[in-house]
Amino acid sequence: MWTFPVLLDCRPGFLPRAHGGSLLLAPLGDGTVLSHLRARLAVVTGMPPVVAARFEIRPAYEKAIREACPDVEAVETLPEFAERFYTYEPSDRLLLADPTCFPLDARDPGLARLNEDDGDRRGVKHIVALERGGEGTKEYVDADSSGRIRSIQRYYDAVTWPFAGGVACSLVPVACLRVSFELPLASLPRLRRVLASEGVPSRDLPLERGAVNLGTERGLLAMNESMALALARQGSGPVGSRPSLHAGVATRVHPSARIVGPVVLQDEAEIGQDVTVIGPAVIGRGSLVGAGATVAQSVIGSGQVIPPGTTLRHRVFLGDTEENERAAAAGAPMVVPPPDDWETAPHGLSTEERASAVYPAVKRAIDAAVAALGLVLFAPFALFVSALVKRESKGPVFFGHVREGMGGKPFRCWKFRTMFQDADQQQRKLLRMNQLDGPQFKVPQDPRRTTIGRWLTVLNLDELPQLWNVLAGEMSLVGPRPSPFRENQVCVPWRDGRLSVRPGITGLWQICRHDRDKGDFHQWIYYDLLYVRNMSLWLDVKITVLTLLSFAKGGYIPIAWVLPPQAYGERRLSPRPADEVAASNSS
Repeated sequence: MWTFPVLLDCRPGFLPRAHGGSLLLAPLGDGTVLSHLRARLAVVTGMPPVVAARFEIRPAYEKAIREACPDVEAVETLPEFAERFYTYEPSDRLLLADPTCFPLDARDPGLARLNEDDGDRRGVKHIVALERGGEGTKEYVDADSSGRIRSIQRYYDAVTWPFAGGVACSLVPVACLRVSFELPLASLPRLRRVLASEGVPSRDLPLERGAVNLGTERGLLAMNESMALALARQGSGPVGSRPSLHAGVATRVHPSARIVGPVVLQDEAEIGQDVTVIGPAVIGRGSLVGAGATVAQSVIGSGQVIPPGTTLRHRVFLGDTEENERAAAAGAPMVVPPPDDWETAPHGLSTEERASAVYPAVKRAIDAAVAALGLVLFAPFALFVSALVKRESKGPVFFGHVREGMGGKPFRCWKFRTMFQDADQQQRKLLRMNQLDGPQFKVPQDPRRTTIGRWLTVLNLDELPQLWNVLAGEMSLVGPRPSPFRENQVCVPWRDGRLSVRPGITGLWQICRHDRDKGDFHQWIYYDLLYVRNMSLWLDVKITVLTLLSFAKGGYIPIAWVLPPQAYGERRLSPRPADEVAASNSS
């Protein structure tokens, strides 16, 4: 039983036909799409790959493929590859990979899960990139049969939007391909649909860290920019090179050249006199940028020559187009075509920024130490409360409600059970009695609450088991209140902000809210985002101390006790001099 990789090559519209137009041979960071795609598939199989092209194969193309991947088993067209099925055993599997749906991270857990042994090798596994909307959401208007609007529904990518935007690779048993005829191997999304319609068991494994569409000029530019930035952060250039320059072997940079931002020079690339290169940019193997040229945030293919004085901006240049060939024959300057439409691709690059690691690491250490100590100290009290809860009503002592943690990852937030068993299923029946605005829920004299539960809630002792969540790293001592998905979907910026940090047992909103009976959802949003913008160890210490003070005084804490006025939007005018006041009064 072997797994054989098959790399599907294509010719996107923005690549020139004169030089093969191969996406696999396009430059990517310090290598090619072919080299990086194979590296991503190495977690599944190390067998030599077969390159199956969707176009006619010429000797120059095959030579370039074999130079980029010396151990490639074969370079064939798709019809030729179909005949190869009969050289494999029915127990073998083919790993079909499409470079247009390119995994962002080589260590994506979705790729590693292809190797999980589930005991049945007959099914098909697809690595899919799920669709993503702007700001991580999509909104649709629900209308009735007469066209009247009933509601506006928001769908979140990671929770309620289940549609795939692309298929990165498919692990297919050879038996499926030998029995089924005329399968659409040129399109993995279509192959996925056809195999499912023919009754082949299929399983989708999502790419957790996303994918980028290399079939568009925008996608190839974006992925190269990402890799150029990563190489610059690694600082892996040769000794003596410029900090922002990652240079390969035998590269040449004229002393008068200006390198701004992260730039990758592949082997034997040359930068001429008075050239300006603005990164992120990638200059392919053996390419030459002529004197006085400007290359800004662009990708230049292998063996290309950028004429002197040329300006290349936001472009993928992999060879002369037909227009440039005619212009060169007539002695006219090179024509740079306009960029493609930059519409959002179904699967795009992640925009996550790297945060400072000092504060989160120190906060996590303090959280773990305090939580461990608290669990030990409160163990006798927890046993006493557990006995009371168990004595009053049937059901478990602890209640774990599913909440969203940092990054939207769900976890069970533990509390002492303060209500009768299955009380959460009765909430819909009590919605008309809800006293609060927004997504919060509270009814007076809640009939679902037990006697001991009322006391625990008033004293806030029902949340002591959350120390276990803190110890497990799911929560923090200080942070936004942990909330379920239903509550978090009301406001997109608020959700993104509060889920960027771990939720806390206490927080700014818990101690500063002062309109509890009137509904204070606006304060909830305000104080959560205020904490995220200003969080620090000193702020966490103050919130912890003031939490104890709020219990003692039985009221809320003014925000001015926690943060300076400039931190929450207040601006105080400095007093005007007396002579200015007198002058204004006399006038």
